[in-house]
Amino acid sequence: MSDYIRERNKYWTVYPENIDYRMSRRLGRKIPLDFAVENPSLDELITACRILRIPVVVEKDKYHPSNWIEKKGRIKIPKLSKISKRKLLKLIAHRIKLLRERKITIKEDKKRKSQVDKMLKRIIG
Repeated sequence: MSDYIRERNKYWTVYPENIDYRMSRRLGRKIPLDFAVENPSLDELITACRILRIPVVVEKDKYHPSNWIEKKGRIKIPKLSKISKRKLLKLIAHRIKLLRERKITIKEDKKRKSQVDKMLKRIIG
């Protein structure tokens, strides 16, 4: 058995295209549109996996076979016995959505804080 097949049996390969809302199933999306995320980055995939406490191997110079023009990279995740790859992709996509919502709320909080600071400066003098 070759090294490629051994490695393939140990890891799931996850590309950003696997959870990208803009991609069709034919171009590599693995989950339904309801769960998919628009234009996920490799860093978001890594962050989501770290939050879920899933060990990853990052390969930034790789590309998805159907999207070889853009080298978005990929991650390798050790195969988990209790969950399927599609369920894992749904979990990762959901976590990325939550991360994006959190960033928006952080930005809004900063805006509110700066508005409050301006009002306090006007009142105080």
